[in-house]
Amino acid sequence: MLLQKLQQFLYGRYGSDKLSLFLLVVGLLFSLLGRLFFWPLFLIADVLYFYALFRILSRNIPARQREYSAFLKVWNPIEGWLRLQKRKWKERGQYKYFKCPSCRQRLRAPRGRGKIQVTCQRCKTVFLKKT
Repeated sequence: MLLQKLQQFLYGRYGSDKLSLFLLVVGLLFSLLGRLFFWPLFLIADVLYFYALFRILSRNIPARQREYSAFLKVWNPIEGWLRLQKRKWKERGQYKYFKCPSCRQRLRAPRGRGKIQVTCQRCKTVFLKKT
């Protein structure tokens, strides 16, 4: 009975997405910082919690999708950079990462091969690199 009422209430609502999760995590960080250092950060955390809840329960789906699209334009490059850093860290013993001097394409080569001649797959530039 209660589950059915909850489903009925949430029908037609926007729901959660990466932006809502991001707002909740940042709100949690502000709460912790407010507890440790500066109490007005609690107010910022409360505003972030309220906005995340507002987004989740909103029925104005096109407006929430526009907000989410704008967020993804900023978040996707950051997320890609973080994934690359994680991958570099995991493969730090096997591969060396570098960029092509002409087109800035990210490349990797096996470590321990000495000086090697590298050909960029994008611009076909040939250069020497020490691994």
